[in-house]
Amino acid sequence: MSAPVPPDGMRVQDLGFEGLGAVLRLNDAPEVQRLLGDVTPGWRSFPLTPRGPAPAIRLARESRGAGRGYRQHSPELPRGLHLPTPVAAACSLVADLIGAFFTSHPELIGLHCGAAEVAGRLVLFPESHRAGKSTLAAACATAGHRVFGDDVLALTPAGEGMALGIAPRLRLPLPTRLDPALHAFAERHAGPEDERYRYLVLPEALQARHGECLPLGAIVLLERDATLATPEFIALAPGEGLLQLLCQHLAHAQPSETLMERFLPLMASLPCVLLRYAEPLAAARCLATQLAGPSPAHGSAAVSLTGHRPASRVASRVPADRRWRVRERVRDYPLGDDLFLIHAPSGAIHRLNASGRAVWTLLSHEALTAGEIADLLSEHFGGVSTERIEADASALLGMLAEAELIRPA
Repeated sequence: MSAPVPPDGMRVQDLGFEGLGAVLRLNDAPEVQRLLGDVTPGWRSFPLTPRGPAPAIRLARESRGAGRGYRQHSPELPRGLHLPTPVAAACSLVADLIGAFFTSHPELIGLHCGAAEVAGRLVLFPESHRAGKSTLAAACATAGHRVFGDDVLALTPAGEGMALGIAPRLRLPLPTRLDPALHAFAERHAGPEDERYRYLVLPEALQARHGECLPLGAIVLLERDATLATPEFIALAPGEGLLQLLCQHLAHAQPSETLMERFLPLMASLPCVLLRYAEPLAAARCLATQLAGPSPAHGSAAVSLTGHRPASRVASRVPADRRWRVRERVRDYPLGDDLFLIHAPSGAIHRLNASGRAVWTLLSHEALTAGEIADLLSEHFGGVSTERIEADASALLGMLAEAELIRPA
C-alpha cells in the first residue's frame, strides 16, 4: 500500500519491524528503506500507511547546503543527528531499532557482544576495545559458522542467546594482514558500504534469523597480539566471564541484583576462555577445533578487587587498631573462587578474588582489625609473612571501606 505524498512532494513511508510494529518513519528516503532490507536480512520489516502521530524514530532527507544527507530524530536523539550517507543513516537507525526492541521486550537482556554457532555451541565474544569481535564474526562466517550477531545479542529468560537478524558490519579499510580467504569472502558478500563501514550480506545458512535461539556454549574473551604465530587459548576463572556480562549488558534500567540472578547460573557451568590471536580466520578455525573437544576447564586466575576501577589503583590503608564489620545492605554472590558483592543502595558491583573472599568471610562472622585478619589467615597462606598479609589486608579494607561495603565496628 503506497504512502501519501505531502504537499512538498516528499514521499513519507512508515515501517514496522517484527516484534515492534510501526516504529520508523522515513521522509523522502526510499534508498534508505531499500538498504535497511540488506542491513537487517533476518529481521522482517513491512511497509505501513502513515497514520496519526509520527513513530518515535524518524529520518528525513536534508538536501540544502552543508546539510546534504539525512537528519534522524528519536527518543535518544531529541535534537536530531545529521547523517551524511545512506549507510550512516542505516547504522544509526539500527541502533535505535535495537533500543526500541529491548524497551518493548523487558524480559530480554541485550548483550554487547558478537556471537556465532561454532561446533554446535553458541559462542559469545564480549565487546573489548578494538579486539576485533566484528572481524572475528566475519571470520567465523568465512569458516562456515552461522553468525548470530557481531555487535548485539539478546539473552532470553531461559538463558539462551537470541539473534536479532542484523548483518555483520566491518570497519573500512580492511586490514591488509587479514587472510586472503577472509578478504575474498568480504568482497564476495559485500553489501551496503560507505567510506567507514561495509555490511556483509550472508546466505541464510550463515545468518541466524531474528528470534532464533540457542543455548550458550562458551564465553570467549579476545586479545589481539600481532606477534603470535598461532592462536592461544587460556582457560579463565568463571568470574572473568561474569564480569564481562556485567560490564557489557544493555539493560541499564535493571537492578544489579536482577542481572546477577540472570547471569550467575549461566557462569556456574559456562566455559570461559581467553583467545589470543593475530589473524581472525586462523583464530576462527582454531576456535572450532578447540570447542569440538571436551569443554575447557575453568581456570583459576588470581584477580584482585576490581569493581569498576582499574586493578592497579592504590587504596588507602586503614588504622591498624580499627575493627571493621560488613555493612547490612551488601549482597554477596559466590562463583568459583571469586565473590561478587553488590552495594544495594547504589547498585555498584565489586569483585573479590579467593584471598579477598576469605577476608570477607571472616568479616561476615565478626568485626576484625587488619592484624587479627592476618593472624587468622597466616596458616592458610603458609610461607607468607604475617606482616605482608596484614599490609595486604589493610589495603583491601581500605578499598572495601571506600566502596561503603564495610563500616567501623
